[in-house]
Amino acid sequence: MNIEHYLREKQAAIDTALKDCLPPEAARPAVLHEAMRYCVLNGGKRIRPILCIAAAEAYRKPVESVLAPAVAVELFHCSTLVHDDLPCMDDDDLRRGMPTCHIKFGEANAVLTGDALMIHAFQLLAEYGNSKLSLELAKAAGSLGVIAGQVEDLAAEGQPPNKSLIEFIHMNKTAVLIRAAVRMGAIAAGAPEDELENLSRFGEKIGLAFQIEDDILDETSTDEVLGKPTGSDTHHHKMTYPAVFGMQTAEAKVAELTNEAVALLDMLPRETSALRGIAEFLMNRRF
Repeated sequence: MNIEHYLREKQAAIDTALKDCLPPEAARPAVLHEAMRYCVLNGGKRIRPILCIAAAEAYRKPVESVLAPAVAVELFHCSTLVHDDLPCMDDDDLRRGMPTCHIKFGEANAVLTGDALMIHAFQLLAEYGNSKLSLELAKAAGSLGVIAGQVEDLAAEGQPPNKSLIEFIHMNKTAVLIRAAVRMGAIAAGAPEDELENLSRFGEKIGLAFQIEDDILDETSTDEVLGKPTGSDTHHHKMTYPAVFGMQTAEAKVAELTNEAVALLDMLPRETSALRGIAEFLMNRRF
């Protein structure tokens, strides 16, 4: 499989679905709907919705039938980026190579944009009609998931290196949503419970690897390549995996987690080459 071709193909389908599902810019209040479209349609790797689709495809579920849950995951993810960039959070002025939402539309509108995207994600899932998917995203998103990770991430700024704390932050701020994306695709496709467990562990491991690689790239890449400020973690005295364990250990951990994730796919009696390809692509990415 040519994984880069696969990613481009699925990204195009997701981008079209995102354009179609968002309210038009002209709908009142126009500033809100312009901001929503700006923050969603300004690029992005679309890894989470692609993982949702790839998991469903392992069970021969066509792309069109899982676009709604895939798009819902991406809308929620975009909402977290809008909020993360706020002055009261990470205070970043660049996202995906463009001015962040609060820089372009003002801080109050950015807060409301993030709120609106989050609500729109759950609206799409409600319209899709499978309550298990809404529950899956809600569990990943809430006070025991992504929000928990964000709270602990903010509290950890400037604190001494702490192994258990950085693992908690990475698991909740990043890995749980990537795990949910994989699970949602599999659930929508009717995956058996035992296979769903393997896919859950796969999603968790590549989610952790993804965030550790993000920490590495923040120190080793450039603003132009990443599309956001590099060195931001150091500037904000963030607790990162390289800061706690060292760069060499961080790089080795990404490879270890990815290999473990791929081994879990080998245990499934399904065609999982797309999931495998995505895992390996994420390990070797430079953006």
